Amino acid sequence: MVKTTIKKFRWFWAWQDEKEESWLGEMASKGYHLVAAGLPGFYTFNAGEPRNIVYRLDYQPSFRKDRDEYLQIFRDAGWEHIGEMAAWQYFRKEAAPGETPEIFTDNESKISKYKRLLGYLCIILAPMWTIIIIQLGENRYPWVKGIQIFILVITLFFIYSIIRLLLRIRQLRNL
Repeated sequence: MVKTTIKKFRWFWAWQDEKEESWLGEMASKGYHLVAAGLPGFYTFNAGEPRNIVYRLDYQPSFRKDRDEYLQIFRDAGWEHIGEMAAWQYFRKEAAPGETPEIFTDNESKISKYKRLLGYLCIILAPMWTIIIIQLGENRYPWVKGIQIFILVITLFFIYSIIRLLLRIRQLRNL
């Protein structure tokens, strides 16, 4: 049997991981099974039989010292690791009808996932903010203004993402 591969683009924000998981499950129910998540928003699927597959995401950088142990915990619980996209780990598991397997059994675990992501966003944001401050006075070349605007837009995107993640954490705490 020849496998048909399709590629799709669909954008999700970091705080919309549950929406992304749901969409991946819907794709599996239509017979499209995730093979890889490449650049943000780009997905590769193999066509096959429709199946009831649950996808779950975790935010864990791949440079973890205990990466093998981390992945083994999921394998032991019956999860298949599909791959990684920008430190988001993609897992899937076949589910019985009416069953919804979870990798996080409590809100505190979900909050920890978002806190890990917040930490990395803040680490990236600090040097960007520093560059903006340093470059504010230096405007010798016209193209520098373009770079400043670009970095400012990216910085605002990071600030917006941090705010949305903080709101998601607050929402989980109030459940």
